[in-house]
Amino acid sequence: MKQELVRMTSMDNLEMVGMLYEPEERSKKIIIHVHGLCGNFYENRFIDTLAKTYTSKGYSFLTFNNRGTNYVSELLKGDDCEIIGGCYERFKDCLLDIEGVIKYVKEKGYNEIILEGHSYGCNKVAYYYSQKKDTTIKKIILLAPCDIIQECVKYLSKEEYEKAKKESTRLVNEGKEKELIDFSVNGNGVISAGTYYHDFLPDGEDDFIRYRDGKTGESKVLNDIDIPVIIIFGDVDECVLTQDIETVKSYLKNNIKDCTIEIIEGADHSYTNKYEDLGKMVEKNI
Repeated sequence: MKQELVRMTSMDNLEMVGMLYEPEERSKKIIIHVHGLCGNFYENRFIDTLAKTYTSKGYSFLTFNNRGTNYVSELLKGDDCEIIGGCYERFKDCLLDIEGVIKYVKEKGYNEIILEGHSYGCNKVAYYYSQKKDTTIKKIILLAPCDIIQECVKYLSKEEYEKAKKESTRLVNEGKEKELIDFSVNGNGVISAGTYYHDFLPDGEDDFIRYRDGKTGESKVLNDIDIPVIIIFGDVDECVLTQDIETVKSYLKNNIKDCTIEIIEGADHSYTNKYEDLGKMVEKNI
């Protein structure tokens, strides 16, 4: 396996840094990994296992920092920089990030792509495919897909949820979207008013995985996916399981035409100490 630190740009010229893992023999197949909320390309330990698994199967593997990396980040934009990160990103801009990475891998000669997301990254890759329908994307892998809005309801107290809703609405109406409000779901305890208002209240662009709607709930975005989707999560995943596991499974199967669901016993949201189990699951299904 070969490794290379790479620099790519989003469609609006933000520089995104990542790691490209390649098999020993040249491949035209690649898996692009999109990290979760306030994440990065290297922190999740399961990345190491995935890199080994995919390259052993003849795939290259690219994991990268998007504009939502970490809580607050300074990203290069040309010769200047922009302060962004998970506290300030807008979900809809994931289209600019993913398109930029896909452009980069196509220029390197890759013509068969699997898009993979973890946590909030699942929402991003599903949304990207539903909007773009790029025919070079052959499969989607969703690692621990969440009902983002219900997750907030689960982890915020009722008082905190209502306060964040009220404060974000007021600040957005006053044109102060960059001001930070309390948000204990983030490790640093804050989020910008604009990000919360647009993307963490019901019916935003990212609100299409809705386990809270029950087994027969319908999702237009998920229904738009016409390629195979592999979904893997644990039976003790504290973020995915905002509803019981059978409701989650039924909701996904009812909304995704070609859907394979794998459950890892004892795995949490980060697959802690279950990395080899995750590797075996993806190897079996790609």
